[in-house]
Amino acid sequence: MPRVSEATKTTHRRRLLDAAADAFATHGLHGARIDDISLAAGLAKGTVYNYFDSKQDLFREVIASWASRVTAARRPVDDDASIRDQLIALVDADMTIMREFEPFARAAFREVLSPAAADPTDLVPTSDPVDNEIRAALTLGLCRGELRPDRTVDELAQLFAAGINGLLIQRWLPGPTVELKDISRLAVDHFLNGAAS
Repeated sequence: MPRVSEATKTTHRRRLLDAAADAFATHGLHGARIDDISLAAGLAKGTVYNYFDSKQDLFREVIASWASRVTAARRPVDDDASIRDQLIALVDADMTIMREFEPFARAAFREVLSPAAADPTDLVPTSDPVDNEIRAALTLGLCRGELRPDRTVDELAQLFAAGINGLLIQRWLPGPTVELKDISRLAVDHFLNGAAS
């Protein structure tokens, strides 16, 4: 049997991640079928297991892929830019990629918050580069005196994430909705109204 080249493996992995994102968006984690994901990627049944240990591992990798695309989409910001400009650049990149991943993102929120998820941390990657970048920006903002010194970086990061996630959930509820393009400024300005020094 001929060996599969690294380029082919990379292509197959990308196709499996894309097919999995669609399957999870449509059927949820528990309803998505591994064989259907393999076939949707144009590969043989069970091929997923050549690249991922389990369906949960595949789900985590779709989230990790999303995060890496956000990092790649981030526009450069000068180190001396304000905390507002740095945070908006991070959230703008996230919302740009969210346009591609929104159906999956809705499913991911649902799965992670579902009572069926025995341990929601099993469904998300252990490290999110976007979270790390947000923490780095917040740390810099604290050091420069742009943020309240009575809150830790972890507290500020949780508050910031809660604002973004709240706006996304609001977007997905029935009734008037917030546009993805508006979330960056709404989240950052609301956060800074309470967190700025």
